[in-house]
Amino acid sequence: MKELIRFIKTSGIYMVGNILTKAITFFMLPIYTKYLSPTDYGIYDVNIAYITFLSSVLFLDIWSGILRYMFDYQIKEEKRKPILSGLIIFTASTILYAIFSFTLGSIMSIDYIFWVFLYGLALNLQQLFAYIIRGFAKNALFAISGLVGSIVTVVFNVVFIALLHYSYQFLYVASILGSIVNILILLSGVNIFKLLKRDNLDWHLTLDMLIFSLPLTINSISWWFLTAFNRVILTNTLSSAANGLYAIANKFSAIVQLVDQAFQMAWQEISFSKGGSKDKNQDAFFSSAINEYIKFMAFGIAILLPIIKIIFPYFVNEAFDASLKVIPLALIATLLSSISTFLGGTLTAIKKNRYLFTTTIAGTVVNIIVVYATIGTLQVQAASLALGAGYLAVDFRRYALLKKYIGLKIKGTLLLGLTILLIISVIIFWIGNILFNAVAFFSFFCLMLYLYKDLIVKFISDIKIRKD
Repeated sequence: MKELIRFIKTSGIYMVGNILTKAITFFMLPIYTKYLSPTDYGIYDVNIAYITFLSSVLFLDIWSGILRYMFDYQIKEEKRKPILSGLIIFTASTILYAIFSFTLGSIMSIDYIFWVFLYGLALNLQQLFAYIIRGFAKNALFAISGLVGSIVTVVFNVVFIALLHYSYQFLYVASILGSIVNILILLSGVNIFKLLKRDNLDWHLTLDMLIFSLPLTINSISWWFLTAFNRVILTNTLSSAANGLYAIANKFSAIVQLVDQAFQMAWQEISFSKGGSKDKNQDAFFSSAINEYIKFMAFGIAILLPIIKIIFPYFVNEAFDASLKVIPLALIATLLSSISTFLGGTLTAIKKNRYLFTTTIAGTVVNIIVVYATIGTLQVQAASLALGAGYLAVDFRRYALLKKYIGLKIKGTLLLGLTILLIISVIIFWIGNILFNAVAFFSFFCLMLYLYKDLIVKFISDIKIRKD
């Protein structure tokens, strides 16, 4: 229970930053859908998919490697060694990233390639320093940087798109400016010159981190085929407008992702520290945490669906109305994605990350087969269906591995109950009116409070004891 309370508190810090950050960008939906056409937004979105793929290939997910190796050191000064090793790898990756970006951008005739390149580089730098700050346990600074950076991005989006009526290229520009502010705030929490000291250089460690990160980058590439690939297929098979509708539907999935991100970040820190310990109870802890995580996320989506049905007309311009019916499957796919990431984080914590690729590739194959098989009949819905099927394959495989190595147990009755809950919520979303969805929201929310009553009481009591 103590570790669970710690997990909730750490998640809370990340969630405050994430909720405010995502809430700000979520409220941009009326502007995106009013001033940009589905085609323009679809092109913007698919270009991000391309640059994300390139980043997945070249940057080796090195920030995760840095964070993992920082937890191997207890003394602050020693934590600088994996950081410098990571910076060396990141620098080499950046050079390759620049070469490939402009070469492939020219071959593929990607519009505004310079801004797309900078967009990707800024986000990667932001990831790098965010993970370093987290490694030093400066979680509040991490949350603040994300919030301020998002505010800057939104302000410039309003100015460029709503006031000056510039084209979608300025969505990249606004994001770059927000990332720069984010990075500057993160850098205030670390002395970059101390990180670059020669005393921190350890080539053996650099090689170890490179070997550790290689499976992560292969996994990231497979992950791209599980996520962004479907956006490319929608654009090339149907149209950029179809991808625009899919992209807007997934903006609502971002609400789930903001909560999930907070959990994932907290889980990384706790699971990494647990994975490096010899605690006899760690296996039971992992099982308990994963079961609770799945339950919370599933209830969250069941509650969120009726809310979306109620607020959708007020946030999305009628030109994007067709995206409403895509939302339920997109949210279910996001849930399955979140579970796979959580299980993957546990594999990394016990240093079994070499299996990440094999599990993800299984999901990738399923995703590609299903999207090609169904896109002709299901159109935009095919992307979410294929994505959900792919993540489900990943979940099954990762669960089997964790059951083998740490005796992970996921309750079958829990999964059955949550599946029924989600089916009811989706049906109400599709066929119910506003009043019916409002009743569903209230019912699901009360049920969730009842199930978590003991934990809520324990959490409040813990806070009161600390105050006293």
